[in-house]
Amino acid sequence: MFKRDKPLFSRPALAVIIVLSTLAVWLLNLTSPRTELATPRIESWQTANGIPVYWLYQNAWQGSDKVELTIVLNGPSTDAALTKKTLTLLTGPTLPLSTATINQRLAPIAAQVSTYYSLPQQQINITFSNRPQFLKPALSLLDTWLNQTQFKANAILRSESRADNDLGQQQLMLQLFGSTATVEPTPASLSIAQVSQHFASLKQQVSHIMIAGALDDVAQQQLAQGLQQITQSMQPSSGPLAHILATQPATSTLGAETLKAMYGAIGLHPLTSVEDWLALQIWAKDSLGAQKQQLRSQTGQWQLHLAPPQAFVTWQLQIPQAVLQNAATETQSQTSWVAANSLPSYQDNAAFSNLKQQLLTQLESLSQNPSWWRAIGSSVALPNAPLSLEDFAKRYSDAANSFTMEQYQQRIDQLLIPSSRQEVLIKL
Repeated sequence: MFKRDKPLFSRPALAVIIVLSTLAVWLLNLTSPRTELATPRIESWQTANGIPVYWLYQNAWQGSDKVELTIVLNGPSTDAALTKKTLTLLTGPTLPLSTATINQRLAPIAAQVSTYYSLPQQQINITFSNRPQFLKPALSLLDTWLNQTQFKANAILRSESRADNDLGQQQLMLQLFGSTATVEPTPASLSIAQVSQHFASLKQQVSHIMIAGALDDVAQQQLAQGLQQITQSMQPSSGPLAHILATQPATSTLGAETLKAMYGAIGLHPLTSVEDWLALQIWAKDSLGAQKQQLRSQTGQWQLHLAPPQAFVTWQLQIPQAVLQNAATETQSQTSWVAANSLPSYQDNAAFSNLKQQLLTQLESLSQNPSWWRAIGSSVALPNAPLSLEDFAKRYSDAANSFTMEQYQQRIDQLLIPSSRQEVLIKL
């Protein structure tokens, strides 16, 4: 049998092998696992009157007939309540010579619509089928709906009887944008002429049109032609109006009874990178968790309003009765705000890593969904914005995988505008 008294490696060589092995294990842990997120292709064109159109599609969508479309509006902040009312009425009985709602008429041809309102941006959202037997009649009906809109007096009266009376949200927007926004209630009685005239003015403020879904050559041509008809009474916006944020934190109180809920808002600097967007996703989730724990609430929500030129976030938390009953013996917090630098995700790498992994898991599913991409192109990464749709689609997968706690801390510190923070305590 072969025997050898000398070792296979000298001590210096063995030391090098140990170091290299350690580095290899470290690199393996650093680079794995990686979540590959779907990246869509983007095509763009303009309607005859100059409205930009963006179409996102993935090969994985070829088996689906669902297509999402959003007409993005930059309505002025003046007459904000009238804008919100008009968009609500738009989804009612607004077809000529018909008492049916638009969705009642669209349902048999596999389509539906909805509207969305926020102070800086509004949306008309349309979901339809790319199948020829459904697409052509849907486009024809949408043309009638948006170009021959007939608001009905009975619908206006019914909407006034169940008027949205969210005083907390109105007060919050007044505090956050008080110097540039008119958030007074709509007049006690609206006429058809007032609503029709306001809708006509909104159609002159179209930012862009976003489409997400599978379209073959025939469907794409039909949709492009249909959009020419649908947008014939519309005009491109000159750009969203700037909003001036509050410059001092403030808290107001509505009512004088038991504390029921807390509303809050804070302004943000414009998003300039995918990392900004990633940081806000983690921050919002961690903040909501911390608020619920602080207030012992099970009901709360956050909304990120990221469209330029003025991004901001809002939140709302309900105060449970069990907490209120103990208020006599325990100090009840009079704020829902939790400082960003005190959050677990900001202080503890394990907490950050856990939330990052949750986000990656969510994105793995969301990135396959046309609805999510339509929302990104409508409300986050917009034309002529610092964070473009092309840049977002190209970079978000790599950025999400390589995102670090240090980047997160830096982005949150840069994005938040603490002097703009506002709260409303509801004691009705």
